[in-house]
Amino acid sequence: MNKLNDQCAAENALSSGMGCFIKGTLVETEEGWTPIDELKVGDLVMSRPENGIGEAVSKRVVNTFCFEDKEVWDLAFSTFPRREGGGQRLSATPDHPFCVYGVVTNLFIDSPFGVLGREDSIYYDNIDVENDEDWHEKFQALERFSQTPYEIALYEKPVWKWVDQLERGDVVLAIGIDDNDQNYDEYRVVEMARPYFAVDSDNPNHAWVQGYTNKYGWERQSIGHIYDLTLDQANNYMYPRALAYDVENPAMLLGKDADGTLHYQPYRTTVYNIEVEDTHTYLVGHAGILVHNTCGQTRSDRMAEIQARSKDSINRDVVEILRRDDR
Repeated sequence: MNKLNDQCAAENALSSGMGCFIKGTLVETEEGWTPIDELKVGDLVMSRPENGIGEAVSKRVVNTFCFEDKEVWDLAFSTFPRREGGGQRLSATPDHPFCVYGVVTNLFIDSPFGVLGREDSIYYDNIDVENDEDWHEKFQALERFSQTPYEIALYEKPVWKWVDQLERGDVVLAIGIDDNDQNYDEYRVVEMARPYFAVDSDNPNHAWVQGYTNKYGWERQSIGHIYDLTLDQANNYMYPRALAYDVENPAMLLGKDADGTLHYQPYRTTVYNIEVEDTHTYLVGHAGILVHNTCGQTRSDRMAEIQARSKDSINRDVVEILRRDDR
């Protein structure tokens, strides 16, 4: 066992400074998928090199972790190149590192009716069909927009980002399955990364997502969706079940900023993580998205060690230019 493994083993009972996933989150193994809370030391899981470059191989679990009362975020991914089409939902703590390979360069598209895709753009639900003479043309523009495939720019080398650093348009690596049941690498696009909030319910697995249908400006929305975060055989361990749509959550409202941002009581639950030998990575969800196992240090120290070991050399100026040009 290397030095980092020794450290984690020694701090297993004390450390809560690591990213985790909710119960039932699937981890890809040699034989398929296993809920993260059921994995044991010695089990073989699929893993990629820590720098994000290379094929998935089997590695042993050398430690397992369980922590109570942790905040959790909701993540939604689409399947590249489809715009917002299909994908994966995951529930993770805000400090879990995901490997990001690039960024979508056409989140927003110019049209005769302005830039489509932004917070202040036209949408189907804000077109006045009765009084707007251009309503049909606007619907057609939105239809063309929704059918326009994503385009991406890949980084020179992948980078690691915390869940709460992920932005819409970030590109992650997953595993697809073809018609012959053979695996192949494919990209997924982050469509949403936002906190779960507590809801007035006797069920500890119920949580509220603020402004769920809003891609931008959701922080100022007073309505959202309530979900049951139970992942089990009944839903094939895939997605939280929606219980109510477009409902307010006044009982958990903590305050409101001058800019209209609303603050709610965070949702907290029990979460799980594993440590993987050598590569320190594993693949989560049916999509097999690459994440880091992290390990028992402060947030900044962990990321510094991850980046140092993966020899990250991404030109952040280029990344910012790509994002700025896309706004």
